[in-house]
Amino acid sequence: MSGHTIKPALLILIWAGLLISPNTSFAQCCSTGSPVGASVYVGVLGKNYLRAISYYRHSYSDTYYEKDHKSNEDVQLSNSSFNFAGLAVAYGVTKRLTIELDAGYYFDKTQNFKHIDYQTQGYGLSNGTLTFKYGTIIRPVQQIELTTGFGIRFPFSTKPQEVDGVQLNRDVQPSTNAFGVSEMLFFNKGFPAITLRLFSINRYEYNFADRRDYKYGNVLLNSIFVSKKIVKYFFGILQVRSEWKTNDKDYANANENGGNTVINSGFYLLTVSPQLSYSIVGKWNLTASVDLPMYKYYNGKQMTPGYSVAVSLTRDFNLGKKQPQIKPEVIK
Repeated sequence: MSGHTIKPALLILIWAGLLISPNTSFAQCCSTGSPVGASVYVGVLGKNYLRAISYYRHSYSDTYYEKDHKSNEDVQLSNSSFNFAGLAVAYGVTKRLTIELDAGYYFDKTQNFKHIDYQTQGYGLSNGTLTFKYGTIIRPVQQIELTTGFGIRFPFSTKPQEVDGVQLNRDVQPSTNAFGVSEMLFFNKGFPAITLRLFSINRYEYNFADRRDYKYGNVLLNSIFVSKKIVKYFFGILQVRSEWKTNDKDYANANENGGNTVINSGFYLLTVSPQLSYSIVGKWNLTASVDLPMYKYYNGKQMTPGYSVAVSLTRDFNLGKKQPQIKPEVIK
């Protein structure tokens, strides 16, 4: 929470308006679950290899959209932002099967109101994901890989976060508080002669309803990457990502049309993300990226992303490597 003092009666009045009428409040884009992190490292690992990925992302938003244009109407919020850190650990069970576990923590998910000197803020663990990846086609000589995956998304708590006994609105909740499943398809093709790599990631996420009968929309992400060696240890990466999210459903409350669709939810977003990767002594990979939205289409009226920046650190460990054995000297 901010340092400003606000009377309990005003606090209750603000949140009552947001909680009682969820279909008329304006949503914050991409506010649930874990944000896109170190998505470059998604292929299968060799047997007994362990991969650790840590990343940090900051995002800032200050513009409302209606469909594909900016909204000029009076709105509730001045801006919103979040700071998020994630950690993923993957292990190669076989040369084709990799199991990955990831989770993250929001240091803050913040909304600043426009007409009152007030800030609301959530924080805490986001959803975790357990993913099973299988290398359907692996051809190291041709540098071709086709990997499919299935994931189970789980909340660390099914209870919404509360501050001073008042439940925070959904846009600053750190988690969906609900389970979900995901499917992924990864394709990679390398061109070693020109130090170029092309790959794509396609992922579909399905969310189940939470204990309050609120269901977040399903998400389809499609990304295309081009990676090129610039100089020794430095690689340039360009990602083009499309995100399509269906409307949320609130089965406990009807909207103004008598249905359960949350009008101010769901979107299509096209993003370009230039990235720079540095290999540290051939063991660590440090990557920095910035997300720049190129096209937005939002249902109803919603706060939309302005920009986000991220940095990630990755390291692979060979746990199956045998240490050389030193035979004792035989004295004759």
